[in-house]
Amino acid sequence: MKTMIVADFCTLRNALLQLMAICVVIALFMGYAMGTLIGMAAAIAAMPPFMLLFSLAATDEQNSWERFRLTLPLTRRQVVFGRYASLGLIAIGTIVFALALSFLLLGIISFVPSGILPEGLTPAENPPAALVGSVVGAVGVITLGMAIALPLVFRFGMTRATRFVPVIVVIALAAGIGFFDANISFTSGGFFSNLMLWLDTGNNYLFLAAALVAVVALVYGASALIATKLYEKREF
Repeated sequence: MKTMIVADFCTLRNALLQLMAICVVIALFMGYAMGTLIGMAAAIAAMPPFMLLFSLAATDEQNSWERFRLTLPLTRRQVVFGRYASLGLIAIGTIVFALALSFLLLGIISFVPSGILPEGLTPAENPPAALVGSVVGAVGVITLGMAIALPLVFRFGMTRATRFVPVIVVIALAAGIGFFDANISFTSGGFFSNLMLWLDTGNNYLFLAAALVAVVALVYGASALIATKLYEKREF
């Protein structure tokens, strides 16, 4: 599994550096345009994991690297667990990077005189707990998406999997919207109204982030087991 992780990060070395630079540029423009660091932090946190997942999957299919890799002293189980571990480390690294960039920008804007930047770009409007919650939440949602996509990628390969992933995402979104529309009120006193009030009280963003991490970890682990079973049955 360690060999697989090292190989993945060697493959992504240049892409990681380029993506970090892109995220910094996007953060500056998006933060100013949106007038908030919270939305900006969530946006840049959501980018790297899913993008790098498909970069690795595309590399697997180049020059039949995936088939050649199976001739090495690596079992299919090690390949799957190694890939999940690589993307898990990328998700954790993304959280660290997004938070470091967010708090750096928060420190910079605290020295900017009022009236120059949009009203939402103030320390009072971007509390640390909300920044942590937005970053962890964004990475958590993307990790759930990876938990859905990875078994399909291991079973069908990237080219065929990309046909199924959007369909599943659209169906899931449609089902979710239908459920929320029918069962959960967005009006004052409704579920989301109460949720936002609860989140804005104390450090509840952190409690929600911790709960999300626990749920995502369980789903991600279950996805790895499913992907292993599917990959072991795949024929090249």
